[in-house]
Amino acid sequence: MCIRDSKWIDAATVNEAIVSRNSLDAVGGSLGAGAILPISQDTCPLGESLMVAKWLAEESAGQCGPCYLGLPAAARGLEDILNGGGPAALEAVKQVAKNVKRRGACSHPDGSAMFLESTIKAFTDDLAAHVLGNGCGRPVAGVLPLFEGGRAPTGIPGGGGEENGPSRQKIYVDWTLCRGHGLCADILPEVFQLGADGFPTVAQAQVPRFAEAKALRAVRRCPALALRIEDESPQAKAPSRNLPVLSQGRGRRALGR
Repeated sequence: MCIRDSKWIDAATVNEAIVSRNSLDAVGGSLGAGAILPISQDTCPLGESLMVAKWLAEESAGQCGPCYLGLPAAARGLEDILNGGGPAALEAVKQVAKNVKRRGACSHPDGSAMFLESTIKAFTDDLAAHVLGNGCGRPVAGVLPLFEGGRAPTGIPGGGGEENGPSRQKIYVDWTLCRGHGLCADILPEVFQLGADGFPTVAQAQVPRFAEAKALRAVRRCPALALRIEDESPQAKAPSRNLPVLSQGRGRRALGR
């Protein structure tokens, strides 16, 4: 099976398709950036889809209901299917996909709904095994490279669980670089508020577990590159190359402590 632009194409269709824009358009796909990733029969496709659904939910900017509420609900629905929720869980996923379409402030919920609908369409046999039986019996290999350093998402926003545990990260503002663009407060309002001068009111703060994905997004999108994250987990491993990390010494100097 393959996923392109957040959409699955079933194996039978892929075998007949040619890797070109016109050919893929004809079978309901899209060449997009040109990345094609097949998955084998050794992994549960619904489990792989759940990982994508969680990632899509975490990528939400949290600015409108279809993203902030609908996408986590969709991920929880897929998880319910895998956990034996039966036909009711499948209907819930279908309803969420229908409800978020064309109702968001951007196209993110539309693309996510398209992905959910393609999951239901492409994996009918696997769905039947999970919805009507005891599952497909295959593990989730996690073959889709979606997450930083190969990590799975910390949890489904709004779904409880691990993301409600103790904070593992601190986020820092480098005042020598900050220019008061205010994007950090838009992306991460749980941590940043702007003062009367238009600058963040804190120089450092703990990042709630449920907001870690948004904190990383704030770091990456800061126009002045003024934000850094430090992982305070006792079991913290070597930092991912894609995750900016502030050392203790550098932090004291940058913040004038």
